[in-house]
Amino acid sequence: MSFIWVLVLMLIAYVAWRMLQASPRTTSSGPVGDLPGPGTFQIEVVGESHYQRALERICGGRSEDGANKIVEATLILEDDNPYDDKAVRVDIDGQTVGYLPRSAARLYRRKLRKAGHARLTGKCSAVVRGGWDRGGSDRGHFGVWLDLPTA
Repeated sequence: MSFIWVLVLMLIAYVAWRMLQASPRTTSSGPVGDLPGPGTFQIEVVGESHYQRALERICGGRSEDGANKIVEATLILEDDNPYDDKAVRVDIDGQTVGYLPRSAARLYRRKLRKAGHARLTGKCSAVVRGGWDRGGSDRGHFGVWLDLPTA
């Protein structure tokens, strides 16, 4: 009987751990602002290969045709990033999906400072594309493109 209790406790611990892994990351505590773009979705997010599971959840799974889903992205200044203290993280539905490319992150931060909003958490439109699964080895990665202002 105690063996069953051990298994139950292990199952509960595993489920709790999985829920923590899937829980949304916190955003910055600063002001939040909308960043309407021109509808061109020209900024490609990098590092999304590390977040394919999150993108699959956001798109509701994979399909033969793949995704082409318009969503809202949140841009979070990540000053404590161990690889780049100027990093800008991209979250969708509270889940990290990648980062702005290094040069775009620096330009984005400069524009925020110039506009007087150096700590702004930005929100913009994004499109998630790809993620098809046609069976066998014909399986595509998801990618994310942002619609940020050009001026």
